[in-house]
Amino acid sequence: MDGLFSHAASSGDHSEESVPLPELINSVSVPVPVDQAFEGFTDYIHLWWPVNVYSHFGPGSHVSFAQGQLLEESEEGQQHLWGSIVDLEVPVRIVLDFSLGMENAAPTRLAFEFADAGTGTEVTVRHGGWARGPAGEAQYERYVRWPEVIAYYARFMGAQG
Repeated sequence: MDGLFSHAASSGDHSEESVPLPELINSVSVPVPVDQAFEGFTDYIHLWWPVNVYSHFGPGSHVSFAQGQLLEESEEGQQHLWGSIVDLEVPVRIVLDFSLGMENAAPTRLAFEFADAGTGTEVTVRHGGWARGPAGEAQYERYVRWPEVIAYYARFMGAQG
C-alpha cells in the first residue's frame, strides 16, 4: 500500500528530494479558424473524445463542458467530475484543475490553447502541476497519452494523417 497517502510526510531520509516532473506539451493542427477549432473542441467533445479508451464509465458515456466543469455522464445518468475550469478565454484558452483517474491526488493543471496558424489553428495541450514523489510519477505516467487523445480531435476536425 505504499503511496496510498503519498501526500503525508514520511519519516524517511529526505536527502534525495524528488525533482519536479516537466510539463507535458503536445500540439495538433486543424484546418479550421480558431473559433471553429474552439467550438469543435468544447461543444462537440462528446463526439470526438475516445470514451471507449479514456473515461470513467466507459463506452456509452457522454463527455461535456458544463457549468464550469468537464464532466462525464454514464448512460444511467451518473456524473463524474474530470476537472473544474479555472480560466476561460473564448476562443483562445481553457485551463482546468484536472483529476480524471487520479482523484486521490491533488488536481493537475491542464491547459488547452488555440492559436491562429494561417491556414488553420494550432491547438496545444499543456499538462503540469504534478504532485511530488510517487503520486506525481503516477500522474505523469497516466497523462502521457495526450498525443493519442488529441489525434482523435484533430481527425474529427478534418486534419489529415
